[in-house]
Amino acid sequence: MDEQFPSREPLLGSWLLQRQLCMVYAATGVGKSMFTLAAALAVAGGCEYLGWKAPEARRVLLVDGEMDIAELQERAKLLMQAMPELDTATARKNLMLLAQQDQPLEVAFPDLAEEEGRLEVISRARKHKAALVILDNFSTLATVEDENDAASFNPFIDLMRRLKQGGTSCILVHHTRKDGETYRGTSKIAVTFDTIIKLSHLDGIPSHGGTQFELDWDKFRRLRDGSSQPLRVKLEPGADGSPSIWNCEVSDKNRLKELVGLVQSLEYRTQLDLAAAIKVSGGQLHNLKRKAIAAGFITSEKWKQCLVDAKRLDEPDDPAGDF
Repeated sequence: MDEQFPSREPLLGSWLLQRQLCMVYAATGVGKSMFTLAAALAVAGGCEYLGWKAPEARRVLLVDGEMDIAELQERAKLLMQAMPELDTATARKNLMLLAQQDQPLEVAFPDLAEEEGRLEVISRARKHKAALVILDNFSTLATVEDENDAASFNPFIDLMRRLKQGGTSCILVHHTRKDGETYRGTSKIAVTFDTIIKLSHLDGIPSHGGTQFELDWDKFRRLRDGSSQPLRVKLEPGADGSPSIWNCEVSDKNRLKELVGLVQSLEYRTQLDLAAAIKVSGGQLHNLKRKAIAAGFITSEKWKQCLVDAKRLDEPDDPAGDF
């Protein structure tokens, strides 16, 4: 109790601190690599991203096992322009990219399923004095037989814990299962992470015009301070050829879940009763209902059935039917 331990200073907002482990997962094409590259730039350049502030510029090592190096460069340039407060010179110095597609054919890229590969990443992180290591992504950085097997995660858990032990934070980028509901692998791995972020298609519709996604917090091992709200995020092109800009707003997903909970409570017989309960107009309730159904929180049939069941429960008992 008398020991003076160093405090865990924030790297980006309150969700990414020193000596912290995080997982970001999404289906293919949602935008997880864009999200983590932007976060890496914000930490490396000491700027704000999606409302989260990086108090100071710190060194970052990003290990990429999939992207073509030219595309990585193109994305980095786009994101730098979209972050006007970014200290570009500092970010260029602090962010180191270790990309598999940037290696000669005869060079063996670190396989994180092997001890030698993990030691290589730890060594590079130490030499770079990285405060943050990003592993993008599980599927391409380790040779495993079955990603859904709990044991397949052991090498990554070992690497991340050793990085944390050395004072370095780590973000693992991962994919969803085929159903898109959660990440590949056993749910037991959740205990490893302080923060788990899920990205999904905005309104459930794949984007064909740039990066946009909904961000949810599956796990947030910190006191809630308002920074862990679900977000709707878009990277939109600027007007008249100006740089792209990030647009971010708080999602109404929590409100939709609350509304569905009220419907399923069977305490409200009509839509007007529901609208009065949450203090909205009939038209606003209709829009919220449509969004809740589109988000998969409830089906149209289930909604109708709940109202019918609520009316039945509210009907007086038939005295003639009592014994």
